[in-house]
Amino acid sequence: MMLFQGQYWFYGTHADKVKKLTAEFVGKHKLFSYNHEVYQLAPIVGYLYNRKAAQNREGGSDTSIFPDQISNNKDVFQFNYQLIMLLDVNHEASFDARVDKAFRFYGTDKAAMDEELYESYVRGGVDVLYEKLIEPSTSPDDYIKNLYEFMEDFESRHGQNTKEIYDLCRIARS
Repeated sequence: MMLFQGQYWFYGTHADKVKKLTAEFVGKHKLFSYNHEVYQLAPIVGYLYNRKAAQNREGGSDTSIFPDQISNNKDVFQFNYQLIMLLDVNHEASFDARVDKAFRFYGTDKAAMDEELYESYVRGGVDVLYEKLIEPSTSPDDYIKNLYEFMEDFESRHGQNTKEIYDLCRIARS
C-alpha cells in the first residue's frame, strides 16, 4: 500500500470515533472540523501514548478523507510518518535503519510493515483522543474541560522531551 495517495478510509469502531471527534456540540463548536485533522494528530498521539490498534470493521461504519484533502496535507502526513519512523526505537533499534525506513524505503515494498505500524498508531491515537476527549463527556462544558485536561496530561508526559522531538523534527525537515 502507498500511504497518502487517494482517498483514505476509517472503518468500524475507529470510523465511529472519528465521526464523534468531528461532530458538533453546543451549536457549531467542534473539537476537530475535518477527518484529516484527526488523521494529522492521531499517529503522533498513538505513538506518544504507545497505543496501537488493529483495524476492525465492527458495526460496518466507515468515514473517509477525500483525495484533495490528502493531497493538500500530504507534506504533514508524510512528515508525521517520517518522524515516527525516526523515533520508534522499539520497532527498530538501529538509527541508520530508522533513517532508511523514514526516507529511503518510504513508498516501496520494503515499507509495507512500517506503513501498517504507522496505521496502527493512527488507530491507537484515535482511540486515545476519543477516550480522553469524548468518552468522559456528559455535558457540553465537559468537551472543553477534557481538552484542557488532555493538553495538561500531554504536556506533563511529553513536555520534557520537547528538545529531543524538536531536534528530530529538524533532521526530518532537512
